[in-house]
Amino acid sequence: MPFAFKDCDCSPLVIDNEFSIQDENLLAEYVGKIVLGHYAHVKKIINRLSPQTPVIPNEVIDLAIEKLNNPTDIEKRDGWVFQIISWLVLVIQKNDEKYYCQQPHDAPAQHGIDGIGIILNSDQKIKNIIITEDKCTTNHRNRMVEIWSEFRDFEKGDHDNKIVNRLSPLLEHIDNGVVLEAIQNDLYSKDLRKYRVGINRNSKYEEVKKRKKLFKGYDSCILDNDVKRRTASTMYKDDIRGWMEGFSQKVVSFLQKQKTSNV
Repeated sequence: MPFAFKDCDCSPLVIDNEFSIQDENLLAEYVGKIVLGHYAHVKKIINRLSPQTPVIPNEVIDLAIEKLNNPTDIEKRDGWVFQIISWLVLVIQKNDEKYYCQQPHDAPAQHGIDGIGIILNSDQKIKNIIITEDKCTTNHRNRMVEIWSEFRDFEKGDHDNKIVNRLSPLLEHIDNGVVLEAIQNDLYSKDLRKYRVGINRNSKYEEVKKRKKLFKGYDSCILDNDVKRRTASTMYKDDIRGWMEGFSQKVVSFLQKQKTSNV
């Protein structure tokens, strides 16, 4: 797998399930396939299945490369790539659980919930609903203010219709809809919601004491004594823009090879 994981316990504020990238080439392959729309193919690989390799038209690959090479708004490109990485992190971490999730965004600056998923227990009851907000930034504290605002709205119930609307398609096929009907009222339960901040970090936030400063305010929007409802998933890169540019070119290189093989 492309990641290594380590928990940074910033209790009582947050548990940071930080990750580091161990295999950039493999990650670039996964991201490239997802950029092309084949997230289900990647999930099968992660689940140790043997999916058939799709044959992608060259013009589709060209359009994907164009999105990654668009110089007009690098921040949006970086945000999109980071969202895909964050999605992959969670899929890999929950690989041994009954985890169902919304697909990754398929374009930069796409509106809507960055990530939402649901974990079922062995009895098909809800274990957790996971709501993710992702930011790839050089201005961490300002981005955090935006995330806290979003999380407050979820806790107030402002987005309950979105939660139901996005989770229902993930569950309606299980036992011909019986599972969804049995748990549909529990989709509104705030006690089952687990929030997750996906964000890059730099050397300023390496020490635990300083890491807590990064997440200052988390407990004011998720009012709960249980720190397990407040989670994070951070990646360390001091020069995030430089790293993203280099990594995006690795994805482009992978996509170019797919194009050649389809000629």
